[in-house]
Amino acid sequence: MKTELSIKLNKAIDVAAAAIVSLYYFVYLVLCLAGYDLRIMSLFALAVMAVMILPVVFRKKLKTKLGGAYFPLKLIFTILTILYIISVVIFWCYIGLDARRDAASYAAAAESFHDDGSGTVVVVFGCHTDGYTPGPTLKLRLDEAAELLEALPDAICVVSGGQGSNETVAEAVSMKAYLEEVGIDAERIYAEDESHSTSENIRFTKELLIKNSIEPVRVIGVSTAFHLPRIEVLSRVYDLPMEVCAAKSPDNLSYYVSMVREYLSFIKLLLVDVILN
Repeated sequence: MKTELSIKLNKAIDVAAAAIVSLYYFVYLVLCLAGYDLRIMSLFALAVMAVMILPVVFRKKLKTKLGGAYFPLKLIFTILTILYIISVVIFWCYIGLDARRDAASYAAAAESFHDDGSGTVVVVFGCHTDGYTPGPTLKLRLDEAAELLEALPDAICVVSGGQGSNETVAEAVSMKAYLEEVGIDAERIYAEDESHSTSENIRFTKELLIKNSIEPVRVIGVSTAFHLPRIEVLSRVYDLPMEVCAAKSPDNLSYYVSMVREYLSFIKLLLVDVILN
């Protein structure tokens, strides 16, 4: 009786875990096909769904083919799946904590402590720009940075982003022009226009600060909320520790897609930048 109950419980856990992960990636698959992300990523979503669903559907056949190896492999698979679900939940919760640190909260703290931003460097991370017109995500980052720079009038700003293959100007050039348009003094803005990844954003910004003999007391990185944990880790890896300031995503669907991809980018960061660095 106990063995039968145990088998049913294990099966229920497998089905529940497969359903949760598959639903998570099914939504992502639909959004990829709708144009919210690269369509090639829909193949990745399909692959994940297949890995989760097929072992449940063909449970009996696998048990017969694998023989004595079935139960140890099944146990490992179940544990890894549960750990994956837990890590995704923690990741989403952690992003939520980062998202509370926005320009308004920094402005309130600056007012309370009479902080004029002296010795502070605000680094704005680039994103897609259509010529000199920032894309929706980049515009939100720049608006957040402008609010922060207004609250810290003695802070300087580094806009960081190179020119992508689908862009006509470097992101940093567009970003600098936008900040000047909304009233930020051009003398406060430094443009780092060679980077093409988050790690390069940080490394090249550090080089720019050294080149200009700028020794910051405090560095605040501004980007979309989902991007912040990766920035925090990489800034420490490359010895330019940053506080972070969260900008919003253009809409909830964009946020969801970005979060799915960012989790994968974060895992890659831990494997490549942290372990191999």
